[in-house]
Amino acid sequence: MPAVKTHRATLATLGTRAAEKPARYRARTRAAASGALIALDARSVPFDAVATLGERVGAAPEEILAIVAIAARTAARRKAERFFKPEEADRILRLARVVAESERVFGDRAKAGAWLRASHPLLGGETPLALLGSDAGAKAVSDELVRIDHGDFA
Repeated sequence: MPAVKTHRATLATLGTRAAEKPARYRARTRAAASGALIALDARSVPFDAVATLGERVGAAPEEILAIVAIAARTAARRKAERFFKPEEADRILRLARVVAESERVFGDRAKAGAWLRASHPLLGGETPLALLGSDAGAKAVSDELVRIDHGDFA
């Protein structure tokens, strides 16, 4: 399984710090540039991150788990293990990235959460939050946020 990679800002959205993989070569030990991707250890996204993410968007942790396609029994196992598997962590990080992007665009956590939970005609009548379970849906929501950020509401 390839390493999960993300930005430090996305991890901050989850309220967690990076547990980076150790560098293989001395030249790579420099601190990552602000926009650089960092490779995470397999146990980098704790189970508590779901509750933090749910609070940011005004959704229950169960709803967040359903969006990222983690079944209740799997969630119970991950809660006992305290960390998500890399594939699950990647989906949670995708959701966190879009949540952080919406907070930046709207400038307010409450407004971003309300926008994520409201249905939109340009997204096929779906809520942006419901679309974040797939990569294509996350891309559509990100594209809509770019349009809003640039003032293109058509």
